[in-house]
Amino acid sequence: MGGQLLSLLLLLSLGRLVTTDDNEDPAFSRCDYNNEQTVSTCLQPMLDYANRLQEDTGMQFPLHGGSIFNKLCEIYHQFQECVEEVHCTSISIDAVSASYGYMCGPGMPLFERHAACFAQVERDTTYMSCKEAATKAMTDAQKKYKNAFGDPYLKAMCTAMDGYLRCSHPTITTTCGNEAWGLVSTVTRDSLRVTMPNCDMGNALF
Repeated sequence: MGGQLLSLLLLLSLGRLVTTDDNEDPAFSRCDYNNEQTVSTCLQPMLDYANRLQEDTGMQFPLHGGSIFNKLCEIYHQFQECVEEVHCTSISIDAVSASYGYMCGPGMPLFERHAACFAQVERDTTYMSCKEAATKAMTDAQKKYKNAFGDPYLKAMCTAMDGYLRCSHPTITTTCGNEAWGLVSTVTRDSLRVTMPNCDMGNALF
């Protein structure tokens, strides 16, 4: 039930993809160490599920269908409840909300409408090639830059995402239609605005 473009790899790398937050809400101060530890604990079930999903299916760019979508949204809502008492600015909270807030909130009926089609796309050989190429590019970037998650790393990740979007766009629109691609675009744009704000995906999303 629902498709979302943003890779679980981005979610797994939340703390490393963003080093600054230029859009910090002035009404809240940046979270201190103790609050970030609370957020990290709340985030762990989502990271654990993402890891299991990658190990079981190899999907780093899932157009989440069926039970996967249900489980992700269930864990997302649990995360929201877990961080209710965190009243400070946390990039991790912002990134998770940007990635899953629409998909598991107001956009849920549309994602459910296209669930079966997104699951069909996951089995398409052309789409699988797009996913595998982008997964390899991201894995190579992680190995190359290790813990140096600066501009070169972010540029490599952005390039991989751009290639994935351009490659998968025809398959998704042909199989599922323009409305489905619009959902992918919305979630991707919202997610990258927080996780990689300097990554311009404008041309790849249209």
